[in-house]
Amino acid sequence: MLLHVPSGTYLKLDPTADRIVNLLGEHGDVQEVALTLATRFSISVEQAEADVTAVVETLRNLRASRSSDARRPPIRGVLNAFREWRALPLLLQAAVIKVVITVVVLETALRLLDLRRLAALMRVPLAPGASDLPNDRDDDTSIMSPSERRSYWATGWVLDRWIFPGTCLRRALIAGYFLRHHQPVLRLGLIGDGSTTHAWIEAKGIAFNSAPVTGMFAVPNFDAAT
Repeated sequence: MLLHVPSGTYLKLDPTADRIVNLLGEHGDVQEVALTLATRFSISVEQAEADVTAVVETLRNLRASRSSDARRPPIRGVLNAFREWRALPLLLQAAVIKVVITVVVLETALRLLDLRRLAALMRVPLAPGASDLPNDRDDDTSIMSPSERRSYWATGWVLDRWIFPGTCLRRALIAGYFLRHHQPVLRLGLIGDGSTTHAWIEAKGIAFNSAPVTGMFAVPNFDAAT
């Protein structure tokens, strides 16, 4: 599997494209990759360069969006959420307000930044490689301070009521921001047959909001490919 960072798009690659992607990751130059392909598979340089260019152009032209259409909650639903918030202890009320402000910033950033920059902005950078999930320590809040626990709880509370869907990516980025002092990283994988993707964070060997995954992602950088 391949994650195209600028668009946030997940791709299943055929064997040829997979080899080209790996070579681009190693060399970062279309002509050098084409020469390597031509030598390795006894094809003309022109054909190899056309194949490499096709893969690069496909990736450059991706424009998938991570943003979602807003839901329209009824007035009764808004009032119920407000009453629920008013019933919370004062410290949790404050945590909810803090999360709401952070989520508003995230919603704006989702429309303006690619995934790598967005994750860096939220202080939860993309992990450079795959890792086995520490399933015996999922959502272990023992590393959190009382304030971090309240923010972590409030993240779920807000996103369950937010006007945009509380996707796993939103949850991971928001939770990671409030755990930023523990140097969290953002991890990405596939669930089941690969039709569903999942994002979670990992900090100090503990996974938060994780799920059993059947595949991990390569996160190559195509900025240097010309």
